[in-house]
Amino acid sequence: MKNKISRFKSSPYRGIRGGLFILFSLLLCSCGSKPADNAESIDEEVNELVETNEYKENGLNKLRASNQTLDTEAGYRVSLLVEPDERLPRVANDNFGPYSDNRATVVVTRDADTLLVHRFVKTDFADYLDQSLGNSAILDGLTLTNAAATALTLEASVSVPHSDEQTVVAVTLSLTDGKTSMQRVATTNDSFGDEE
Repeated sequence: MKNKISRFKSSPYRGIRGGLFILFSLLLCSCGSKPADNAESIDEEVNELVETNEYKENGLNKLRASNQTLDTEAGYRVSLLVEPDERLPRVANDNFGPYSDNRATVVVTRDADTLLVHRFVKTDFADYLDQSLGNSAILDGLTLTNAAATALTLEASVSVPHSDEQTVVAVTLSLTDGKTSMQRVATTNDSFGDEE
């Protein structure tokens, strides 16, 4: 019996078990620091995104201007420009400081003729925004979704910077008389309920 015990004590598995115990202890200790590392990694990604899409000027955060020109199958060209406009009211943001709101311009041309020029600001969509979104959001995007012979449809995005709060409004622009019609197509703002 003594012989068996002494053989067990000198068994190579004892060293492996000891090593596994130490390794397991080290893993447990290192797990405590992972959330901090992950949080730092997420913060770095957010900062990189901010630096890529935004800049600061005159004490205001601004989105970089977006300018697209699209040729349509209907035979006309659509230019969409979204750019900061310091003449518009500033938008407060508790985490990042004040933002400059944006002005969006739609220009429709055919050959050398200008068929339509229309400008949008956030207040044009006020009927589709609740008060908190209206006060803390900016007009941040304009996308062409359909181009017919006599009208084009766009989607305007109004959102709170660095959050999931957003409302998307479909805008139909008549090329014959310049009239607009609007309809909210989606929102992630709790005031309107779940996303539509």
